Amino acid sequence: MKTEKRHIEFIKNAFTEMQSKRDFLDLLNYAKPILFGEKTVPFSLKQLTFYVNPKRSTSAYKKFYIKKKSGTLRTIYAPTNGLKAIQKTIAFVLQCVFEPHKAANGFVWGKSIVNNAKVHTNQNYVYNIDLKDFFPSIDQARVWKCLTLKPFNLNDTNKNSQEKEKTPFLIPYELFNFKTEGDINDVLLKFNFSNADFKDGSYNLKLKNGGNIAYKVAKYSNTEDSGVITLFKGNSSYDNFIDFVKNDFEINKTQLNNLSIEFDAYLNYYVCELIKKHQELQKDRNKIAIMIATLCCTNLEVERLDKDGNWEKTNRNVLPQGAPTSPVFSNIICQRLDFLLAGVAKRFNLNYTRYADDITFSSMHNVYQENSDFIKEIHRIIKEQNFYVKESKTRLQKSGYRQEVTGLVVNDAVNVKKRYVKQLRMWLYYWEKYGYNKAEQIFLRDYIKDRGYVKCASPNFQNVLFGKLEFLKMVKGFENTTYSTLQKRFEKLCGIQDPIDTILNVWEQNGIEKAMELYNFNDNE
Repeated sequence: MKTEKRHIEFIKNAFTEMQSKRDFLDLLNYAKPILFGEKTVPFSLKQLTFYVNPKRSTSAYKKFYIKKKSGTLRTIYAPTNGLKAIQKTIAFVLQCVFEPHKAANGFVWGKSIVNNAKVHTNQNYVYNIDLKDFFPSIDQARVWKCLTLKPFNLNDTNKNSQEKEKTPFLIPYELFNFKTEGDINDVLLKFNFSNADFKDGSYNLKLKNGGNIAYKVAKYSNTEDSGVITLFKGNSSYDNFIDFVKNDFEINKTQLNNLSIEFDAYLNYYVCELIKKHQELQKDRNKIAIMIATLCCTNLEVERLDKDGNWEKTNRNVLPQGAPTSPVFSNIICQRLDFLLAGVAKRFNLNYTRYADDITFSSMHNVYQENSDFIKEIHRIIKEQNFYVKESKTRLQKSGYRQEVTGLVVNDAVNVKKRYVKQLRMWLYYWEKYGYNKAEQIFLRDYIKDRGYVKCASPNFQNVLFGKLEFLKMVKGFENTTYSTLQKRFEKLCGIQDPIDTILNVWEQNGIEKAMELYNFNDNE
């Protein structure tokens, strides 16, 4: 499902209004179909609490290694499918609510390594810094703390102010489309309700008039034994439903049982009970923050500075490298870092960007001397923000030599390395000369050796070439001659022929009349 502006606005509002873990579950179940399609199975509270359990620890993650350019290994912790789906949905919700600093380019909607590199083209000096153990350096306590601050405000103070304002309560999306008794029973089962939850006969629900029924809580008090609901009957779309529930229609439980309306009284009672159970009465936004932080962190062996300034190994709950939520949280936590470093860059008349743990400054003048005021200032800020510079990865690149930012060359325009294009040409040549099977054998030997790890045992040669050509197009542009030449060779090998080339071939072999017939036929199609 395509993400629309109304989805983002709904998620923002729902995040502000949610008061309990059930509300958080409902928000995830609203967002999940947007990511995974309408047929996706909703999350259950049991599923969330399972992964929150500290006993599951690293058993919810698969550990593997990826070879770095330096030859050392990078440890990746990939979540199991169940946890991965939850984390992807949480990441999507957080991205709807949070807007990163403009200097952050990594894992930001609409941005890429190309955006990050463009800022630093045609500069005399490019200064790169890497942060040590970036994701594992962020403890669970920091993740929880950032969720209690703006724009998330998952804290008790916000809860109390919202209760005073009697903010409307979010109903799960399943309740927007009741059509039959069977639909109601399906929802009943999804939320783990049983006959015992209701009074005698209340499970035998009937709709006298069919059609869609949408429910919205206008106001609800957890101190009174009353259900205040709004009923709307008819074939309602999302938009007119929202317009309808802006009005405050209040019906207390005593009045509800005596209503002479077209709906069965048991249906009204059922909705009240469902809402009551759904709210969990004990509203605590801080518990939501704890749940999110726990779902997104795991216990790992990490390095921390001791009181004497030496690095020692210890176990902490941290953001794992490999979880879908880790990049989003890193941007949230680094917002203050970005603000301060951008301020320093402005003071020294420099360009500044950050892509995850890769920090880059650039300028026409040199302020990067060892122990300069600039170097001292950025090291102080980075340390104050509980990060540390990886000195072995720090480098100053001068004009006249190749300058790189996030793997792209920035001396003039943003470009890929020469080796990238050379390798593409080589693989296409092998395919042309030796055929697909032999070329694939050579590719697998070199590719796996170069990468060190691949997700599947045998990556598809054709798919990898397609992906590399798409990346080349993103960097160089669709009209670039290098890209278009390689793309045409690839399409020819795949059996894909440009319609214009086909027409020209027919013209050459069968004459202009046949070529025009083919042209007119294609034009009509």
